[in-house]
Amino acid sequence: MKNLPFDTINLGADDVQALEDSYKALKAKFNIGLPDSNTHLNKFELFNNEPEASISGTFLINYPATNCYLNFVKIHYNYSVGRSQVKNYKCQAWAFVILKRDFGRVLIRRETFADRVLEVVHHTELKFKDDKQFSDKFYVVTNDVTKATAAMTSDFRTAIMSAQNTNFVIEAINDTLVIRNNQPVNQQDITYLAEFASKIAALR
Repeated sequence: MKNLPFDTINLGADDVQALEDSYKALKAKFNIGLPDSNTHLNKFELFNNEPEASISGTFLINYPATNCYLNFVKIHYNYSVGRSQVKNYKCQAWAFVILKRDFGRVLIRRETFADRVLEVVHHTELKFKDDKQFSDKFYVVTNDVTKATAAMTSDFRTAIMSAQNTNFVIEAINDTLVIRNNQPVNQQDITYLAEFASKIAALR
């Protein structure tokens, strides 16, 4: 496809094809548009943990009806060829949602065994006593328990529980939430991510 709205420099042919397929799938299912300004990703720890990451493209998803958008982020990898290190890039899709509540700063991801062990020694995790199923499934840390507890309503937790993709990591800063998919771009995951972000954006 000519004039593909992505920066594809340093991406392999398979990755470019995946972006093209994802773009077609998004256009077929959503009313997508291009933003007027760049997203300020550097305020998110998820982005700062990838010092060589860059934005490949950004799409608004049914904006302003759903108030969310997708960023396609190029992530740097190194792999070995003999004694040499070769630099490679893969593209991931991250969804951003403008929220109706102030979350403070929150990180949400699937809980691991290591998290459970750490919780025995250091009680750092935010638990919801009235929602044991959510608390058992997800690891939540925050800098403001009051804000996070009020913002993470029952409807919000139910929406997060419905996520089919176990690779999501979610970070919220005040009224902006980012959903990171740790897998390289593919058409099926991109479509689902856009649907999931739209679902979160519709919450009141």
